[in-house]
Amino acid sequence: MKEKFKIQSRKVRFEGFDGSQLRAILEFPSEIVPQQYVIVSHCFTCSKQTLTTARLSRGLAQAGLAVLRFDFTGLGESEGIFADTHFSSMVKDIECAADWLSAHYEPAGILIGHSMGGTASLAAVQNARASLSRVKKIITLASPANPAHVLHHFGPAMDKLKQGENAQIMVAGQAYPVKPDFIGDVESYDMDKQMRGCEISIMAIRAGEDGLIGPQDAKQILKYTGSESLLREVGGADHLFSDRNHAALLLSYVLDWIA
Repeated sequence: MKEKFKIQSRKVRFEGFDGSQLRAILEFPSEIVPQQYVIVSHCFTCSKQTLTTARLSRGLAQAGLAVLRFDFTGLGESEGIFADTHFSSMVKDIECAADWLSAHYEPAGILIGHSMGGTASLAAVQNARASLSRVKKIITLASPANPAHVLHHFGPAMDKLKQGENAQIMVAGQAYPVKPDFIGDVESYDMDKQMRGCEISIMAIRAGEDGLIGPQDAKQILKYTGSESLLREVGGADHLFSDRNHAALLLSYVLDWIA
């Protein structure tokens, strides 16, 4: 059994894409120098405290890595207006997180993202940001291959948005305001073109009973790199890997691959 280290947590903040203060947690082993630094990005409308993100981050820190998880603009404890965000802002917020980590500690060597956070991590690493130049591996968790996939879940709000009107989408029983330009933003991303020339290793993990993301998305994501790629599945898991056993298996897959 691998050794588990005691972990320390630091609450930090940094500026997001529009200057809003983003709240984050840096977790790291207290007894050793971290093996490397990781940025974990949460899913669309989620937060850094979502089970998937929090459990994985703590597990990685216990295994000897330093992990930065943060709330995207307008979500969780971060400042900003959610209605003014979009996929491009998620990508830029990840870049801001990488800038902060590089300036105060060390550049990230691994990016991990859940759902849209994974898709945004893929897009961010191709933007030639100096603070992301040391990223060697990306791990996507139940992520769509293209950001426009999220529009399939907008329901009745799509009609209003297409007519140029603001609308609200319902996610897990909670309403989130969305502006019409959100559609144009996600549809502007051609991930095949965005990822062209990518030589960063990618592991795509899918949830066996995912009701939001189909099994084909993980296969498509692996085609985005000319380097090492690996597909894993957590059988029986829902989109959030809610079950503790599924979360534990998810962590083991990640640790085995980055060891």
